[in-house]
Amino acid sequence: MSSLHQSFRSVDDAVSLQISRDTVSLRDGRPRRAPSLMRKYEAAALLPDLSISFKSHVAPATPLFEEATTAFARGTLVPTVRGLVAVEDLLPGDYLESSEGAQPVTWIGSTTYVPGIEDDATTLAYLARITSDAFGPGRPLGDVLVGPAARMVLQRGRLKSLIGQDRVLVPVSDFADGDRIVRVTPGGAVQLYHLMLGRHGTIRVGGIEMETYHPGKAITQPMGDALRALFLSMFPNIDVVQDFGELTMTRTTREVIDSLTAM
Repeated sequence: MSSLHQSFRSVDDAVSLQISRDTVSLRDGRPRRAPSLMRKYEAAALLPDLSISFKSHVAPATPLFEEATTAFARGTLVPTVRGLVAVEDLLPGDYLESSEGAQPVTWIGSTTYVPGIEDDATTLAYLARITSDAFGPGRPLGDVLVGPAARMVLQRGRLKSLIGQDRVLVPVSDFADGDRIVRVTPGGAVQLYHLMLGRHGTIRVGGIEMETYHPGKAITQPMGDALRALFLSMFPNIDVVQDFGELTMTRTTREVIDSLTAM
């Protein structure tokens, strides 16, 4: 393993989540502004000259940033062209087997889940464990731990006549039932990752089709110039927002699908 890769993976769990000191004084009688929850994010990107950039960023723990880094837990095996590889051992430039064919990893985002620090201001309220055989024999073969950004493919034949496609992407957390998919709080810090490929699609994790990273509509939502610049600074492989490409599958929620198919 390269020293650069080790540097990328070396995250100080104790400072992964930080509280901003930027608060309003109570001396004038006005209410105190709620502190800004900040998190440390790591990003590795494949640059046009095929070199790899490794950088750390401190940014607000908002869905825009959290969803870029919190899909797969350390130890998750992903399908590369040379076989299964743990997500933490991947480097930008490695080729993964995806729904769009063999593609290079162009970006890897990572952050640390630290039990006991998260609160309602962050999306990392819990992780989800997909238990073995949850979706049929060998799907997955063993338990798979995922973060809140993990989405999987849901196929429903009736959707074809309703929305023109029978496959959509839904959050894994929507299916937490305490049996097949269980919400968990680990006893210690867990490193979480997300992966971006040359083209948005899915990869098979434990036999389950899981989404690769794309910011989706979140990047088009109104936000300050400084926040947008901070977010895009995590992607030195991206020149303009359009470089993220198109979503290859519709994102939705289990609630929406259930209401559609119940009609």
